[in-house]
Amino acid sequence: MNLKININWQIDKEKTVEQAKKVLFDCMVKMQELAVLNAPSDIGLLKSRIKFYPRNPGYLSYVLTDGVEYGVHVEYGTSPHYVSAKHLKDWARRVLGDEKAAYPVAKKIALLGTDAHPFFRPALDQVKNVWVKRFWEQNLSK
Repeated sequence: MNLKININWQIDKEKTVEQAKKVLFDCMVKMQELAVLNAPSDIGLLKSRIKFYPRNPGYLSYVLTDGVEYGVHVEYGTSPHYVSAKHLKDWARRVLGDEKAAYPVAKKIALLGTDAHPFFRPALDQVKNVWVKRFWEQNLSK
């Protein structure tokens, strides 16, 4: 006697695409949330500007943006460069409690650059490794 198993899998392509669009939108919402949580904050500008668009479900493509010119330097850090201590005084007063600390900070940046403080990459990694599967499973169970 031979054992024979036939499996037929019917895929509703239209429904699958709609589910994928919903999962993608949910992933974008989660990525924005995680990027905001991961972003360092002084006055909160970077955190407040992290957005994605379009802001509604149903698309196959979205853009997540930091909304500021310096976000890439926060994410990856910088090589050594000159920064006027004058431009760091307000920051040094707020963050370090002493505007005179701006001078050694400027010197450190000139010698070593700035450290990376990733906020987008950890958000993307967590969404890829955890949330895509969760959202897909949630969507299939509906």
